Amino acid sequence: MGTIDTFAVQASGGTGAAGRSTAGILWSGLVRRLGDAVARWRQRRDLRELSDDQLRDIGVTRQDARREAARPFWD
Repeated sequence: MGTIDTFAVQASGGTGAAGRSTAGILWSGLVRRLGDAVARWRQRRDLRELSDDQLRDIGVTRQDARREAARPFWD
């Protein structure tokens, strides 16, 4: 499971060391996490749709594929 990035808001307008605003940092982190969640969802959907021969080629059982595909997108 991923970790939550933390940072301190500066009193002088909330701009970080790289010159990005606090809102910009929060937004970019949210967008990245959302993109990661969508990627996981797609990978698990694709895994669920593989044939038994394809699963055997990658060394995954049908039971393992079902279990992985059933996991929530945020996990």
